[in-house]
Amino acid sequence: MQLIETQSIAVPAASNLHARPTFHGEPSSPPVDAVSADEARAELDRVLQSADFPATPRNRRFLSFIAERALEGPANGHGRSSAYDVATRVFGRSEQFDTILDPIVRIEAGKLRRDLETYYLKSGRGSALRIEVPRGGYDPVFVRQQPEPAPVPAVAAPTGDLAVDAPAELQRLLDSSDFRATPRNRQFLAYVVGKELAGLPDETSATLVATRVFGRPEGFDPNKDPIVRIEAGKLRRDLETYYLKSGAHNPMRISLPKGGYRPVFAYWP
Repeated sequence: MQLIETQSIAVPAASNLHARPTFHGEPSSPPVDAVSADEARAELDRVLQSADFPATPRNRRFLSFIAERALEGPANGHGRSSAYDVATRVFGRSEQFDTILDPIVRIEAGKLRRDLETYYLKSGRGSALRIEVPRGGYDPVFVRQQPEPAPVPAVAAPTGDLAVDAPAELQRLLDSSDFRATPRNRQFLAYVVGKELAGLPDETSATLVATRVFGRPEGFDPNKDPIVRIEAGKLRRDLETYYLKSGAHNPMRISLPKGGYRPVFAYWP
């Protein structure tokens, strides 16, 4: 696993952290290591064409739209990308779109940031550039990254006893800042792991997870309320990200295969 040291490209002096970046060919004089528009577009193409970038087709269009607006800039009549711009130009919302009543752009931007992180933890880890969408806005920045080796964290050797090793791995997950699951989804994971280890896999059904973890009432119908399916998808992504970061060298991995909510424990070489 490698830690990424980034260096932002130049921005106008009066700008904040989310301002449009400066590229070669603009009136200002960028530093030697500034990112050119050609470099930025090449990196955008690599991201969009990669199978390791798990964004939906719509969020790929989202990234392409905001990146091109940043690259074209004020000289071509473009300013900063707003939620209204994205909603009406990418997500097909009407001209009456209201960001307060419809948080679609904010929600999808969060997913896009996660998908970019996943890409740069996988095949993009060796890229010279990195695309980020800082929180608080929808304008991307292009930064240079220099991979450096990271120390391998010390993890206790597995005992070969699943009843010992699985709870230890669960605790490592729950204690790690690189495991970004919400408190509720941490409870979700702890619940299904506990039931699996107790030999009670039938208690990891969507109905029981919904009532015992998510506080849904008795009579819950997963066909009408997809809360468990949606949160399971988020939990799978958080587990994947964790094992690409600080959990890369853990002797065991916990996963939640699609199609159900029973965890799987695998010893990792």
